[in-house]
Amino acid sequence: MEPKKTPLHQKHIQEKGRIIDFAGWLLPVEYRSMLSEAKAARISCGIFDASHMGELLVKGPRAVDFLQKLTSNDISSLAFGRMQYNLLLNEDAGIIDDLMVYRKEKDLLCVVNASNKDKALAWLMKNSSTGIVIEDVSSKTALISLQGPTAHNIIREVFGRDFEELRYMFFLERKIEGRDILVSRSGYTAEDGFEIYTDWDEAGLWWDKFVSAGKKYGLTFCGLGARDILRIEAGYPLYGHEIDEEINPYEASLGWAVKLERKFMARDKLLKIREKELKRKRVGFIMQSRALVRQGYPVYSGASKIGEVTSGTYSPNLERFIGMAYVGKDYARIGTKISVEVRGKHYEAEIAKFSFIGPKTKKNSFKEAA
Repeated sequence: MEPKKTPLHQKHIQEKGRIIDFAGWLLPVEYRSMLSEAKAARISCGIFDASHMGELLVKGPRAVDFLQKLTSNDISSLAFGRMQYNLLLNEDAGIIDDLMVYRKEKDLLCVVNASNKDKALAWLMKNSSTGIVIEDVSSKTALISLQGPTAHNIIREVFGRDFEELRYMFFLERKIEGRDILVSRSGYTAEDGFEIYTDWDEAGLWWDKFVSAGKKYGLTFCGLGARDILRIEAGYPLYGHEIDEEINPYEASLGWAVKLERKFMARDKLLKIREKELKRKRVGFIMQSRALVRQGYPVYSGASKIGEVTSGTYSPNLERFIGMAYVGKDYARIGTKISVEVRGKHYEAEIAKFSFIGPKTKKNSFKEAA
């Protein structure tokens, strides 16, 4: 199949973005430099095209009850206008996808990974019941993300103070210039930021307004490379790297997104998993020397292999090489010394706490907002 293009594809071409195929979409991996883009998002503001993400509406008077059966977190705890990080699980407690759930007044908006949209939709449809309507609005919905400490200034100039004063993991829906807009204070970076959902055909109009307003606030075009660096710095999992259907939430260090006090499909399985000793855990680590690690590189304690790297990068904000891995549970303690094999050589590393970028971002953490 031909790769898909977002409504902002020509904007990326005009800015000389380096385009790659990502999950069947043509998207910029970088414009000038992914390292400088990742720094800009922590110092000023980065603008990202995330229109490849999937958007599914779950409608009906029992929409909350329906989605509660299939997810691990507690959607019923959300007031209207709040959003939540959640996990869509199969019967064996494997992760079908990690998603954001927006509790709107009449329905639930589920924002899922582009690579998993069809799978998540099929799972919801398979388990739906009378009165539940599931609508895939991905092809109608564009998503622009503004991330960084000056993002609120840009939002204020384009949309006004109502949006600037949003709290983290809250959202507002409004008509601006006669156009429907949903803005949430959220993002995949652990920075302050906003995600803006708009009509597919109007994405270019809003993109240009953000770019114009952002000139005096250090706005920088950011691609997938910077997005990946920022999420690793934040300790956030990426589907196909840290999580998949063979991994359960406790292994993935996502137990905080599991609410066992209520009933849902995978609850009994998770109770058994929690009662037993886990064999492995997702951890973060900081390299003690200059070595870039990648997914699949083996992790050692002494001469014993204890796990495998899932993601690695150079952090321009820490000026260190960092990564995530699954290791045996006995080696998952913060401060544990390990080594990673890179092209036949072993390089020392140390298990570190998520997030890597420090306590200043706690208020912008999915976990802290749960």
